[in-house]
Amino acid sequence: MEFRNREGNEAYAFSLPRRNRAPGTSAFVRAKDEASKIEYCLRSILPAFDEIHVIDNGSRDDTGEIVRRLRKSAADGSRIRLHSYPFRVARFGPEHDETPADSLHSLVYFTNWALSRCTRRYACKWDADMVLAGEQQAAFARLIDGLDRGWPAAWSLAGQTVYRTPDGSFLSPRGEVNREVRIAPCGYAARFHKREHWEQLIRPRWLRTRHFAPVCFRELKFLDEEEFDHWSTTEFPSPRKRREWASFQRLRGGGADDADMGAARRLPATFLHDQVASAGRSESSAVWPGRSPRVLPRWLPRFLGIGATRAGTSWVAAQLSDHPQIRMGRKEIHFFDRKLGAPAPSGSARDRVDRLRYLARFVRARGGGRQGAGGRGRIRGEITPAYAILEPAVIRRVAEWMPDARLIFMMRDPVERAWSQARNGFPGWRGKPLESVSRDELISFFDSDPVRRRSDYAICLRAWFEHFPREHFFFGFLDEIRERPEDLMRDLLGFLEAEVVVADAESLRKPVNAAAPVPMPDWVRDHLEREYAFDADEVSELIGRQVPWSR
Repeated sequence: MEFRNREGNEAYAFSLPRRNRAPGTSAFVRAKDEASKIEYCLRSILPAFDEIHVIDNGSRDDTGEIVRRLRKSAADGSRIRLHSYPFRVARFGPEHDETPADSLHSLVYFTNWALSRCTRRYACKWDADMVLAGEQQAAFARLIDGLDRGWPAAWSLAGQTVYRTPDGSFLSPRGEVNREVRIAPCGYAARFHKREHWEQLIRPRWLRTRHFAPVCFRELKFLDEEEFDHWSTTEFPSPRKRREWASFQRLRGGGADDADMGAARRLPATFLHDQVASAGRSESSAVWPGRSPRVLPRWLPRFLGIGATRAGTSWVAAQLSDHPQIRMGRKEIHFFDRKLGAPAPSGSARDRVDRLRYLARFVRARGGGRQGAGGRGRIRGEITPAYAILEPAVIRRVAEWMPDARLIFMMRDPVERAWSQARNGFPGWRGKPLESVSRDELISFFDSDPVRRRSDYAICLRAWFEHFPREHFFFGFLDEIRERPEDLMRDLLGFLEAEVVVADAESLRKPVNAAAPVPMPDWVRDHLEREYAFDADEVSELIGRQVPWSR
């Protein structure tokens, strides 16, 4: 379903699909000037959700910078996506009531635009001042993990207001608990509508609403900040908001005692840090497990091509499979992303069986040369570009099995890569000519998590750098295949410690698995350049050489 704004700004038109195909749960977090809270908020929920979309609504403080830093440094930081919504949004109350629902300045339009960023089957509206309660994180994770099973349902969550005083202590007043429907199937059927004073999630009648019983989050209010600036009135319509306003004013004025606050419970000064620490995820420490000087077992691959999709990996595979010293199976065996499943405990019986299943693919693999060269290739390897976006636990398992493996990572302009994947994917995988694909289908394709993540090279590489040192990586570009393929192959074979045997110039310049040459429409380029605005300088810094695109 297409949503357009009355201002005619096509860049911020959006669609809500009837259903999202990827399993899992997305969270979206609307944030404006939340620098004091956003890190606690995101760290508390990172382990729970499959992706988290932070929508920065023109923050004047360091909110955006903190989110970008977390993406790079936090465990599971690759799950965070940062978006910009630069328009002034009407505040709750009379301003909201006077603003048309289809305006860029409407809270309803803003919230549905934020919802449209989500790509999983379920979406959760999580506010930037909310922190997942440490004692409920395991139960909440079980709730999220079980959403894909059984009949669809919406879920309400309960939260407790917590006030931080200027001296750094925290107060949790009894009775200030609010409950709101925050989780629902992601799509057009469950979306936000305009109601008096605020927006409200409206669900279809057939969708059952269930309730997660325990108080599972803390809603933070800092007395040294203007916590009610997002309201355009102090004549609040709901008893809960009036109670919060009264508590806030009494505490800020220093005149509240336990009787005023309903026997408020005083929390330790380390309260916020304790909530985040109990998330159960420690920062990774660039230690590569299992690394030792020992020689790899005889049949294990010595190199992996891990990406990126539509960046020249088929050409690389064709050249390497013809080398007399290299033994490869077919390209893209998809063992770690499709066949392995959830990694078994390291060293367990199932882990040993999984390793044998993987090894079997290389026992059968053919040797180099077009006729197999008698199967004498001594350097075994495989190329599956989907490995670029493996989950951290699976990358860890790769490192445990093959700690000394060499890794090949090919790249191209992220926008061109996504368009090439569409040109190749719709006719090849979906049996649908690209010309017949609707605009909504293309936008949904480009905004889907697997497609987007394949173009975010920095996030992909940081996940792998947690388990392999940079000297184990070979970085190449599609531009080099087109402009100087001989030099690229010489460098790659030297990296793999193989004899430098390069094919003739005509063979090297022959395209392999090229997508149909369909020009990129201007609106597609505009959409991708806006949504795929990844930092080229960041990639250059990570790989130690300049990338051939800039954006």
